[in-house]
Amino acid sequence: MQLIVANYKMNGDKQFYLSAASKLNNLRVKGAKLVLCPPFCYLADFKLKTAKLGCQDISADAEGKSTGQISAKMLKDFGVEYSIVGHSERRAMGEGEGLVARKVKMATDNKIIPIVCVGENEKSEKQSLIKTQVKTALSLANKSAEIVFAYEPVWAIGTGDTPTVKHIDSAIKIVKNECAKNGFSCKVLYGGSVNEKNFSEFLSSSADGFLLGGVSLKLDKFIEIVKGVKK
Repeated sequence: MQLIVANYKMNGDKQFYLSAASKLNNLRVKGAKLVLCPPFCYLADFKLKTAKLGCQDISADAEGKSTGQISAKMLKDFGVEYSIVGHSERRAMGEGEGLVARKVKMATDNKIIPIVCVGENEKSEKQSLIKTQVKTALSLANKSAEIVFAYEPVWAIGTGDTPTVKHIDSAIKIVKNECAKNGFSCKVLYGGSVNEKNFSEFLSSSADGFLLGGVSLKLDKFIEIVKGVKK
């Protein structure tokens, strides 16, 4: 089953999310599971029937002096089942591998499935970086934990410059091999400038689904992708 994750980032308003929840609740998905990740302040506006609720980040701390952070316990109160962890935009702000590992542990300890973003910054960069990202992300987690990875080549995010299916498959193989070496079996998604025009090409890759950004805000196009995945 394909996993389709919508990362709305810091976009939209309350009316958009009410509309999104209404439209997507009428979508009957067969062969694909939807995970919708709105900004924290709109989690309460997603009353979902068929889709799962996710968030865009999670604190590595259980509670205490962490101003501006949202704990796993708080997220569970809203029905959150998934959390994006280590997105490239967070890493660009200084989030290191150690912090990503702590967030993965915090999520899994609280029965929230982390969607861990990994990927190289430059097209010419060696994909050995991905091995380090995966290995470190798994280092504190229990072997029985369910963990999802999202391969996002940073150079492709929002640029329209997408990798070939061969390149994607090579990266996914690295992620899955590294997971296996560390005792885990993980789904791996692809994310990076996926839209309604090119997603069918990516369906031929070995990815277990997509992490979608900008196209998630275009509800009709997003629904078109989901329906295409169902085929």
